[in-house]
Amino acid sequence: MKFHDLNIRGQYFGNDLKLVKEASRFGWDYVNLNYYPEYFKRALDYKSDLIDKINDFENPIEINMGLNIVKAKNPNEVRKLVNKYRNKTSYLSVLGGDLKINRGVCENIKIDVLSRPYYKRHDSGMNHVLAKEAVKNNVAIELCFRDILNQHLKYRANVIASFKEILKFHRKFKFPIILTTDSKSLYDMRSTRDIVAVFKCIGFTNEEIYNGFCKYPQEIRDFNKDRKNMVIKGVKVIEGATDFTDVYKNDEDSKDFEDMFCDNLEESDSMDLSDIDDGGLEELNNLDDIDFEDLKGDFDE
Repeated sequence: MKFHDLNIRGQYFGNDLKLVKEASRFGWDYVNLNYYPEYFKRALDYKSDLIDKINDFENPIEINMGLNIVKAKNPNEVRKLVNKYRNKTSYLSVLGGDLKINRGVCENIKIDVLSRPYYKRHDSGMNHVLAKEAVKNNVAIELCFRDILNQHLKYRANVIASFKEILKFHRKFKFPIILTTDSKSLYDMRSTRDIVAVFKCIGFTNEEIYNGFCKYPQEIRDFNKDRKNMVIKGVKVIEGATDFTDVYKNDEDSKDFEDMFCDNLEESDSMDLSDIDDGGLEELNNLDDIDFEDLKGDFDE
């Protein structure tokens, strides 16, 4: 089982290296460094150097770099930014909070994650309409541990209540939920054991915690590997295929399929026509006795 943290705040090389090293020490297997659009290009320039440093760790950890859209003012601006950056990153999330933006994100299949739909709200920012759209467009909802860690009194209680409400929608509609730390500094980092304990106290089951840290993050990664070849959801371009038969060219199962087809064909050739019901043959023979001219006259009347 690999623990994924899909939201660690990327800033600059030195700080990113410290955060990844701390995540490795705390037991994380995969982290995604999220950047604002204005810092994303700079981060890509030192990505290879960062990976080289990480490979020297005592416990190597896998990393990726994603994009987090946080300053969009309305759904139209979100759509424009998503169209601009979608092909430049393998992970794209949008900060929620505004109900219109929450809905626009859930309706957009090009977006991977709606982050913190409850942000600066007194409710969860989710309802049954958004839940159905999230399922339809495979948009995951992100719940951040740092929102509990850095809040106090009634504000923390409000965040926990939002988590519980989103969990109820998840159990009913089955949209994906991912759980992250949203760490900005070393003081935000926690071990996987501590994070699991907190979400258990909130009411998450073991399976839901596993899905949030392991299953759904892995599904997002796998889906984005084929996103560039995806025509629509469930339909993708297969590189090197010239027609439908090329799909089976080197497939190990193709020979078994051909053998099964040939066996069925041989069985049909060996059928005993005498087994066919004689009544059916008699009805076919009676067609010769039908006067089609009279039948045509009946229709003319």
